[in-house]
Amino acid sequence: MKYLGIDFGSKKVGFAQSDDEGLMAFPLMVSPNDKSLLKDTVDLIRELKISTVVIGESVDGKGKPNAIAKEARAFGAKIEKEMDIIVAFEKEWYSTVEARKQPGNEGNHEVDDQAAAIVLQRYLDKINGPSILEEEVVEEENEEEIGISDNW
Repeated sequence: MKYLGIDFGSKKVGFAQSDDEGLMAFPLMVSPNDKSLLKDTVDLIRELKISTVVIGESVDGKGKPNAIAKEARAFGAKIEKEMDIIVAFEKEWYSTVEARKQPGNEGNHEVDDQAAAIVLQRYLDKINGPSILEEEVVEEENEEEIGISDNW
């Protein structure tokens, strides 16, 4: 399954896509939030053969929807109306701030595609469960707790 991540903003919209397996998210592009946004997004979904769209759910510091959240939800509803596709929402929780802290992006204000990738990756991690690496760490911690060791 292939996923499209969207960081919806009032002026710009960031897009990210997953790999074909739906495990990893990658920044894709930034588009202006204008009259052609819906048509361009639908065309992109078709072109990339997307099965699920994940839109960042914008909330304030208390976890309550903020001003842009209503617009993002309406945009998601329009996508669903245009296509037979799943639209999911994932909390943004400072994804733009996180994107700006990545090496090479310090102070960069054009990170909407990278913020979309962060939101999409959070969603993918949630639906796919822990990675193999995370499972190995948990197994090692459990073995240490019960006294199992490679050094018998």
